[in-house]
Amino acid sequence: MNDESGFSPDLLAGGYYVTPQRFAQLVGLKDRPAIVQGWIDEGAIPTRRLGGQVLVDLGALLLMTQPDQA
Repeated sequence: MNDESGFSPDLLAGGYYVTPQRFAQLVGLKDRPAIVQGWIDEGAIPTRRLGGQVLVDLGALLLMTQPDQA
């Protein structure tokens, strides 16, 4: 059976995290992970520490890019 609806998570609901390496792949910087690490070190990318590992918080990142809904 082929389900065409697929998996479509609501990233704005939060709880979606990726490793810095995976984030680098997603943004086209697979060969330059030091750039992503620099963004993390500067605080430009929201992260969470889970189980001793730093992960990029995709939900928080999307919220940062949303226009103010005042």
